[in-house]
Amino acid sequence: MKRIGIITSGGDAPGTNACIRTVARRCFYDGVELVGIFDSWDGLLADKVRLLTRDDVTGIVQTAGTILRSSRSRLFLAPGDAEIAKTALAKHGIEGMVVIGGNGSQVATSILADSGFPCVGVPKTIDNDLAGTELTVGFLTAVEMCTHALDNLRATAESHNRVMVVEVMGRNVGWIAVESAIAGGADLALIPEFPFSVDEVCDKIRTRHTTYGRNYSIIVIAEGAVDRDGVIDPKSNVQDKLGRPKLGGVGPMLAREIEERLGYDARNTTLGYLQRSAAPVASDRILATRVSDKAYDLLQGGQSGMLAGLAGREVKAVALKDIVGKEKRVTKSWARLAELFG
Repeated sequence: MKRIGIITSGGDAPGTNACIRTVARRCFYDGVELVGIFDSWDGLLADKVRLLTRDDVTGIVQTAGTILRSSRSRLFLAPGDAEIAKTALAKHGIEGMVVIGGNGSQVATSILADSGFPCVGVPKTIDNDLAGTELTVGFLTAVEMCTHALDNLRATAESHNRVMVVEVMGRNVGWIAVESAIAGGADLALIPEFPFSVDEVCDKIRTRHTTYGRNYSIIVIAEGAVDRDGVIDPKSNVQDKLGRPKLGGVGPMLAREIEERLGYDARNTTLGYLQRSAAPVASDRILATRVSDKAYDLLQGGQSGMLAGLAGREVKAVALKDIVGKEKRVTKSWARLAELFG
């Protein structure tokens, strides 16, 4: 292929620019034109497309966000959308695509590949919920940011005898919550995979304070954590662009319940987009480089419909048809680690 396209789709994640830079450097070395598609698939349909140059990708390996910008598009949700995309790609002479994104993005990649257009995927999402890879670009930085926040909040929690509730991202899976809780020594991690009870949370906090003599506690809760008793519901009536209920607010709700039931001073901190916006840590930059390098080889080698996924220490080709529609969820063993060693 002498002219390929690159796109970033879904939520931004630290390390995305390192992915773009890697593919660009491979293209420049091989004499291949790299076409940047801006503002995701909606940008393609709006002709927000141009060749990327060396100046575009110089000095971006350490920057957050994506120089191509991103969004969650509704393209590929309806039958026939693949043909619309193929027509737009052909208009710009694009022969194949590298798609950098998470679950929804790789569903689109798979659909486009199945329609006969050469496409490969690069795993990028801070949630780390994409099947077929042990790690996704952006996740390690998000965990690092949350861990730093827990380290800092511990000081004010201890100084004021407070229960600190820290709400982190995680709509359907709790990888960020669990791993940051382990690294930051949190006392509880509440995640979507294992519904919690406010009564049980309060019992654990009370025991910690009265039996063990601790004057503060730290709880990490994923935004999509489920209260099995229905006391707390993070889902709102407002929907996002893809028709999903917008989440947020489970942390303040839990803090209020703890304060009312136990009489402890309880405060919430919602980390929100701070988890996405940090400069990528070294491990994310390296992961981004390795998976993107592999994705370029897959595309040029005619292996369409593949994801460049991390398996142990190696990056391997994973068939998208085997992983789309699946989520990599937190296991009981990981949840146990958070419970015992948080």
